[in-house]
Amino acid sequence: MIPKEMVTYQNRLFWIYRRVNPTQIQEDKVQELKEFWHCDMVLKQKTSQNEVYMFLREIPEAEIVS
Repeated sequence: MIPKEMVTYQNRLFWIYRRVNPTQIQEDKVQELKEFWHCDMVLKQKTSQNEVYMFLREIPEAEIVS
């Protein structure tokens, strides 16, 4: 599976696993969803029209193994 959307945050590369509207979940359940979906980070994106929770999975840097 190739991720469609990628985000750089704090010099780390993430792919957006899911976007969730805050009206669909309770704010105190965000951490539980993060663990359930095996995400590394959750960001709240605010735009002029709405807000969205972005559940992110980190893409680790490549390591050369010999």
